[in-house]
Amino acid sequence: MGEVIGELLALLTDGFVRSLHVVRTRRRLAAGRPVRVPCSARPDGSARPAEYVSGRLWLTPGATHAVFRARGRGDLDLPVGGTFHDPEPDSWQSQDWAAKTYRPPGGGRPVHLQVDSRYLPLLHQALTGQVPLRKA
Repeated sequence: MGEVIGELLALLTDGFVRSLHVVRTRRRLAAGRPVRVPCSARPDGSARPAEYVSGRLWLTPGATHAVFRARGRGDLDLPVGGTFHDPEPDSWQSQDWAAKTYRPPGGGRPVHLQVDSRYLPLLHQALTGQVPLRKA
């Protein structure tokens, strides 16, 4: 019985805590402060299909690039000003995590991003250049 209560408690509080983090992230970005958005990324165009890697997307207001960082991996640089597209619809299962393909400007290599759906509008604005990011 205690295990069930523990699982329910984690399930109920995760949504509340994540909602608070989304609001805080949006507020910090609007104030011109750098933010980190938890997400998973998978670069496209490799010889073999890569796996999604969990990490954080670092967004700095006024920057020309956003940086995806994951533990034990090199940084993945994403130029601001690209477009979002709906990727492979069968590649994700969770309703809470939205999957999008980001195509950088100038024909760069597409990157598949999975992010909690509450962060998606913020991520969309920041990477398409609607929110000015300063040079990182």
